[in-house]
Amino acid sequence: MARNGESFTCSRCGRVFPQKNGIIDFLSSFPISEEQKIVQKNFDSMSDTYDNTIVRLVEGLGCSWRTYTGKLEGFMAKAGGKVILDVGCGTAFPAGSFIPQTSIYVGLDISLQMLEHAQSLLGGSLNAAFWGIDAERIPLPDSCIDLCLVLMGLNVFPNPEKTVEEIRRVVKRDGEVFGTAFMQQPQGDEGSHERPLSVGSIRKTFAAFDSSIWDMSVETEGGILFFNINKKL
Repeated sequence: MARNGESFTCSRCGRVFPQKNGIIDFLSSFPISEEQKIVQKNFDSMSDTYDNTIVRLVEGLGCSWRTYTGKLEGFMAKAGGKVILDVGCGTAFPAGSFIPQTSIYVGLDISLQMLEHAQSLLGGSLNAAFWGIDAERIPLPDSCIDLCLVLMGLNVFPNPEKTVEEIRRVVKRDGEVFGTAFMQQPQGDEGSHERPLSVGSIRKTFAAFDSSIWDMSVETEGGILFFNINKKL
């Protein structure tokens, strides 16, 4: 893309994407489905309280916050000098605490209000970019990402299989994916647009990653599921 003042123009299709407060708003030019609009509205409305909400969700499902962040920190320990893609990054919490200064971080989310919080947290301190786009159309070339994060996003994305196909497309052959999901409906959250996921459903969702090439490891702590995908040795 070529920058023109406060906007970016795609050299292939000619679409113009505005930049607002350091966030590239792809969704101004791309239509989204009714399901995606519901997700967008819900996360816009909870952007101010999201960080506390995610801590309560994790601990309410029997996983200590220290355990949750410890596993994320362990994965991010290998991120120095790498290109990191955070799909459904929200406010960049808690991932932002573990991004090395030498990394390039790209956060994607459908909620511009969530991204504004992320920009406030990371924009001035790291080599970070934030893009307003849905997870089904990642505006990146093939095989360009070293490490990909998907933290609680698969519980929310309307079409998680399509999202995983996009992740598979952009992750390098020697790249890795780390993610989390909740396996039980959070208490008091019945009727929510979010859905619990099982180990089996996560494995099925990641079918785009050929099992002859990629390994997938899964751990659970209480009602929280952790998964890691990397190339077979």
